[in-house]
Amino acid sequence: MNSQIGIIYASMSGRNEQISKYLEQQFIKLGQSVDRHEISQFETEKLLDYQAFIIVSYTYHDGQIPDEALDFFDDLQTVDLTGKPYALTGSSSMKHEHFGRALDYLDQQLVHLGALRASAILKINEDADRADLARLDALCQQVIDFNQLRTQHLV
Repeated sequence: MNSQIGIIYASMSGRNEQISKYLEQQFIKLGQSVDRHEISQFETEKLLDYQAFIIVSYTYHDGQIPDEALDFFDDLQTVDLTGKPYALTGSSSMKHEHFGRALDYLDQQLVHLGALRASAILKINEDADRADLARLDALCQQVIDFNQLRTQHLV
């Protein structure tokens, strides 16, 4: 079964863009159709076009959502995401007090809006290593499996 997966990313150093490209390749290898977008160029209502979506974001030093993601974050409130599967991942730095906290804020907002977390939040310390890539592979499979189970129960 082909799913339409949306990958939306925010990247300052290029790490999260690379993660988004890796996810795109993995989903394609798993037979999924994928769209990938930079977060500041993405309209939140397009989330409804996807069977599932993944947000890839970094966290500013003080633990905040990146500036380029603020409009997206605010606009989430205008979209009915009830029952929509999602996953969150991103590179941040453990050197900072609030490692990956922007992902936690995004998660709280998505849960509040009724979206369904298809995989645990995956926080990556700086550059993704082999273990991180394996966890990204697992995230892709979990999103596909979750979406298939959800679809079976809706039929």
